[in-house]
Amino acid sequence: MNQFEDPKGASWRCFAVDSLPEAPVRIIQVGEVRQHNPPSTWSVFVQNHALLPVNSVTVAAAVVDVNGNLKGIQPLPAIKNLKPGQLQRRETRIRVTVIAPTDRVVFYVRELMGESGEWKATESDVAALIRTAAQRLPVP
Repeated sequence: MNQFEDPKGASWRCFAVDSLPEAPVRIIQVGEVRQHNPPSTWSVFVQNHALLPVNSVTVAAAVVDVNGNLKGIQPLPAIKNLKPGQLQRRETRIRVTVIAPTDRVVFYVRELMGESGEWKATESDVAALIRTAAQRLPVP
């Protein structure tokens, strides 16, 4: 995935950043799952693009305010044994903070362990990526 290529479903309200561009797992779709009774849940789809299986993938959801500042980070449960080409969907309710109408949810791959190597995103690099993406997708 190119750093300026947004996953399917991305909008100003929910998007993803490529925190580990050299890793074989990509976020390919994000979205807000609206409920009859608020609050909404948030979904993310990850896919293994490698020829080898991935032992463990941890995706995190960050809540960002209107200025691009992080309000909280919530790791999702790890995805285990992601086979080559396999697609996994995860859905979560944000519990780390209250989401204001102008806040956004950003997904990123936090940690990945596989036969081809181990990757871990640094929080400072992810914060800079999120801030840049938030400026590119301004709140209407």
